Amino acid sequence: MNNPKIGLVTVLYNSPDVLSDFFSSLALQNYNNYFLYVVDNSSSPEPIELAKKLSADFNIPTLFIDNHGVNVGVAAGNNQGAKAAYVHECDYIVFLNNDLIFEDPNILQRLVFEAETKKLDMVGPTILNYPEKKIWYCGGYFDEYKALAPHNNIDKEYNTSDYQEVHQHAYAPTCFLMVSRRLWEAVGEMDEKYFAYYDDTDFLFRAYKAGFIVNVISSLIIYHKVGASTGGDLSYFGMYHLTRNRLYFIRKNLKGFKRYIALSFVLLTRIYIVLMTSNTQKKAICKGLIDGLKMK
Repeated sequence: MNNPKIGLVTVLYNSPDVLSDFFSSLALQNYNNYFLYVVDNSSSPEPIELAKKLSADFNIPTLFIDNHGVNVGVAAGNNQGAKAAYVHECDYIVFLNNDLIFEDPNILQRLVFEAETKKLDMVGPTILNYPEKKIWYCGGYFDEYKALAPHNNIDKEYNTSDYQEVHQHAYAPTCFLMVSRRLWEAVGEMDEKYFAYYDDTDFLFRAYKAGFIVNVISSLIIYHKVGASTGGDLSYFGMYHLTRNRLYFIRKNLKGFKRYIALSFVLLTRIYIVLMTSNTQKKAICKGLIDGLKMK
């Protein structure tokens, strides 16, 4: 096997408390030909200052891209890091959140091994939520009639023996996903209009339509502190962007009967939720509906 160079791309948005686990997880890795690209969208200097300290403490080669207090969004942040990795001639780009814990020292080595030996363009691990350690992602697909990308068996107990060692799927979130340089060239950058939420759905949907498939390794397990950076899907931020971006995804990517069904489904279900939910969520959903129908 060759010794390909990996560019690890992570976007900071406040939440400095998660960084110690993240950097210590990277320090465990026995695959050394990687470079970390830290893109800082935080509103205060604390996260990037801590990241610089931890990077030095753990001797992790890192390029810091400081947006100086401006939150340019997850999609734009990922693009900034990925473009830097591409310019530095990385063979693979790994998009990964920094609210992760990965205790296995072979994560990067196995991802590279599977990609190189089997000529795979997208490889990722099994992702369990933390601290519950139940399934968050072990495979996913696109439901075009609802404009969703559901995760299989979410919140169920995980047993490695229930799955083939490497299994294929249409969709995976970019909270930990390795893509080849070839895929990045073919699919293009993430759509920065999403800002956050559905940016990975759009990217993976375009990859899927271009003929690329996700390969999930059952025995590689990482842990995800779900919602640590955004406040969770039920926050105003989450409800607004999920509503707005889902409509934008439909109008951008779906055609014909699927587009009509998906738009109808989202509008009807959001109206129902507005009638049944709190004032804060009502405002988020209503604004998301209006803005999502305006986006081009």
